Amino acid sequence: MKLINKILLGNFLIEKNIFKNWRLVLYLFFMAIVMIFSSHLVDKKIIKISDLENDISYLESEFVENRKMVMKLKMQSNVISEMKSIGLKSYNTPPKKILVD
Repeated sequence: MKLINKILLGNFLIEKNIFKNWRLVLYLFFMAIVMIFSSHLVDKKIIKISDLENDISYLESEFVENRKMVMKLKMQSNVISEMKSIGLKSYNTPPKKILVD
């Protein structure tokens, strides 16, 4: 109990071997600063990773949407309706192949 009181009141900092005790306190203070700094770096990286994952999911959904739109535009019925609006007709007979010698 006496040791705990001594530590809580800070009496160990004003005793005889003050330099040894201060070195320990400064070492612990430095290690705490390094630990806090490294945890902040890790937090920044985690936030960046989650932002990138959100971007990836957004881009994937946009890709699927665009692919659906392209498939819809490439459908033959859609192409025929677009051709009719321009004034082109589709023929049932295939074109003839012309061979030039």
